[in-house]
Amino acid sequence: MMNEHDKLESTEKEATTIEETSVPDTMDQSDEEQSHPLYSEEVMEEEPAEYTETLTEETKIHQKETIVPQNKEDFDNQKNHELVENQAYLDGKERDHQDIVSLIHTAEAELADLRLRKYLIESDFNELLEAYDRYLLEGEPISPIGKTSLVEYFTYELLKPLNDIGLELSSTTYDTWETRHFSINYAMNEQNELLLSFVLPTIDQRYQVDSMTLLKISPEKMEIDVQDDRVLALIRYWSVDRVFSAGQITIFNHKLNQLLNHARKLGFVVNQTLLDNTKPLRLNLQSEFELTDQVLDDIFIVAMKNPNYDMEKIEEDNYQVLLDKGQSLTISKSENNQTVLSVSSGDYHRSVIDFFINYEFLVPLMVRKS
Repeated sequence: MMNEHDKLESTEKEATTIEETSVPDTMDQSDEEQSHPLYSEEVMEEEPAEYTETLTEETKIHQKETIVPQNKEDFDNQKNHELVENQAYLDGKERDHQDIVSLIHTAEAELADLRLRKYLIESDFNELLEAYDRYLLEGEPISPIGKTSLVEYFTYELLKPLNDIGLELSSTTYDTWETRHFSINYAMNEQNELLLSFVLPTIDQRYQVDSMTLLKISPEKMEIDVQDDRVLALIRYWSVDRVFSAGQITIFNHKLNQLLNHARKLGFVVNQTLLDNTKPLRLNLQSEFELTDQVLDDIFIVAMKNPNYDMEKIEEDNYQVLLDKGQSLTISKSENNQTVLSVSSGDYHRSVIDFFINYEFLVPLMVRKS
């Protein structure tokens, strides 16, 4: 019989034999590979919890880094979407660019206009005449303010003789000059000629007279035309309608002649006019009124009462009125029975207004109540 010691040794040997028999044929692999958790489920189960969590995070990272192929159409759509976003931004930049360029152009135009207006305000008549030709006649660009300033400065140069009667710009209208005796409105017609209209205050405030366009000034031709029909209207307002006094008409006629003389010195040609008092009067006039016996009788009566006057009949429907200081008037009829006058002021320099103011009894030959 085996003793207890022999039984124990026999049991240990059997255990050793069983362990050696269970070792697999892959024992020739390296210890490192056998120790890796992928080769031993038993080891994985025995690894600590912290190691398992770390492995899980690394696996997730590798999954995120995995490149998934995209559909080509999806890629093109994404690319186009990105270009649209960029183009919108570029479009915004382009709009900003255009705004800046526009602001620069506007600022440059304003600066150029200021320089032009500075030049105009410093200019004499000849320089203003050149600017008038350049900007108003030839049509070079000029701002509305520049044009207004040019016409104002040019007009002032023509009206300088009125400074002695208080010439100043109107405080109520931009295109009007005022004096103590009358006001002057200036405007331009379609041909860029300058028109001067005059307003005289009436002696009876109940009546008003519209402005009268008397002077048409052509800087292009350097000519001035006087609207003589308006001159005759002045005579009617004084002698027939009695809205102006003789003193008003006399002052007005004198100042207008100063303007015309000044214009001549500036180089303008003043065409023949009833206003001109710079030379003896030699003028033929035709009235719109018929020559009546009543008018002739009234003239004859005055001539007979004044020893310095005389009236005689030269031939049928042809009369001569002799006045003082060598002046005379011949009266005749036209074919349609209208009054025709031939006026001579002798050696005296007179306008038609001067002539009729001095010899008011002759006014009905030219103007009368309709």
